[in-house]
Amino acid sequence: MTDTAGLPRSAGAPEQLRRTVPLLQVNSISETLAYYVDALGFSVDFCWPSEGPAKWAMVSRAQVSFMFTIDLGTSSSRFIAEKGNGVVLYVMIDDVKALYSELVGRGAIIVQDVHEFGGREQFSVADVNGYVIAFSQEFR
Repeated sequence: MTDTAGLPRSAGAPEQLRRTVPLLQVNSISETLAYYVDALGFSVDFCWPSEGPAKWAMVSRAQVSFMFTIDLGTSSSRFIAEKGNGVVLYVMIDDVKALYSELVGRGAIIVQDVHEFGGREQFSVADVNGYVIAFSQEFR
């Protein structure tokens, strides 16, 4: 089965998938939350445990969410890469220039200014753990 662009598409049962929420391993939950709230404009949804040092947290802004966890002893696995290594998270947005201005004003770590790429206008920020988030808008 193909879609209107002629690309392969799965046939079968109705979709059960709703959205992706990446779980990112971080060095410090508190430092990470401070950056996502102050520099990127996210809100903290959950933090666990509620008392003592946090081991897991979730932030959201509009329909975009990220979960964070500290290293709980899984880093020795050959499947766990260095934090932030090779990961770029794409967030599709409506107004790239407005968000760019907002995040610059908040002190976000800008790693790529607004530019054109693949028929889109986008820019990228880094977080305090080395993860890169690209904010991308289709040309109108």
